[in-house]
Amino acid sequence: MVLLQFLGAALGAFAVVSFISIAWPRLSSDPRPEALTRVREAVIETSPGRSLSEVLGVTDETAVSPVSINSLVVSGTNAAIDMVTKSTQKAVTGKILETLGTQFETLSEEDKASFRAKICTPTE
Repeated sequence: MVLLQFLGAALGAFAVVSFISIAWPRLSSDPRPEALTRVREAVIETSPGRSLSEVLGVTDETAVSPVSINSLVVSGTNAAIDMVTKSTQKAVTGKILETLGTQFETLSEEDKASFRAKICTPTE
């Protein structure tokens, strides 16, 4: 069992190092470290390595510019804020409607009729 865990961890680490060695031009403008260069040279010769480099757009490394991590963080934060805002608005609107419904049910029939007349009558 321990041997399988070790093999799984080793394969996972190899996958991460392989991905980083291929994606390096997208991650940094610094030169690729020598160890990652050796890993890339071995991995790029495989079919999955070539496919990954095509997907990441790093087959021609001279034309690649690094991705701005700052812009990714800002866009992710803005998306999260928008999602929280929309869900909060929905929750508040639901609570208001629930409260109004409860208050409406406590009105006398005469007040209910007056309320309906004010809300349901079209204005011209």
